[in-house]
Amino acid sequence: MLKPKILISEDEVIIAENLINCLEGLGYETCTIKPGEDALTIIREKSPDLVLLTICAHSTKDGIETGMHIKQEFSIPVIYLTTHADTATLERAKKTEPAGLLLKPYNENSLRCAIEIALYNHGHQHKDGKLNGHPYAHKGYEVAADYIFVKVKHRIIKVLYKHILWVEAYDNYSFIVTADQKYLVSSTLKDMEGKLPPHTFVRVHRSYIANLDMIEALEENSVVFAKGDIPIGKSYKKTLMSRFNII
Repeated sequence: MLKPKILISEDEVIIAENLINCLEGLGYETCTIKPGEDALTIIREKSPDLVLLTICAHSTKDGIETGMHIKQEFSIPVIYLTTHADTATLERAKKTEPAGLLLKPYNENSLRCAIEIALYNHGHQHKDGKLNGHPYAHKGYEVAADYIFVKVKHRIIKVLYKHILWVEAYDNYSFIVTADQKYLVSSTLKDMEGKLPPHTFVRVHRSYIANLDMIEALEENSVVFAKGDIPIGKSYKKTLMSRFNII
């Protein structure tokens, strides 16, 4: 199973150790840049998917200067970690076009959200991989065509597309519903629509995506599955009906 690799550049040992523990608990692989090591050299050696870069003295360069060099040489997102949110720092940081900026002290949820959004957005900016829009396509990874991985607490579980009945919006999250499980994931329904194969999954309502292969029947205003039914939105009905060979 492929784990995204996060490179941590943090001179404060305690903060660096907390980051390692937090990220590995979330299912990421980690590596670090130790004080005095050259960030660009370590990136060439480790090939990370994302860099967490503190804005402070780092080797002979500060974090923002290092971030600019990373932008110029590598195609990977950078998230700055800083205790300084003054205007001058922000203006300098913006010029390097980072994937994000987190103020210390951070919490696990804000860190997770920042990393997932950065990886997702970065994947959509690269169209040369196995599957366009996949977060790791730009690195040439072989992306599975018949399943998705779902984070459940501290585990990452494989869910086959053929087992998914529907996906349901829940605020800024989504539920992935199978015959025997309901997984809450930190992606909006719009994000899920981009991640699922369009030949099988179709939006049937502003709050629902249906797996066409798992539909048992269609009623006037609902899609019926073995486990239950979901509504059909008026603006989605015509597109949905066009996907079936109705006689």
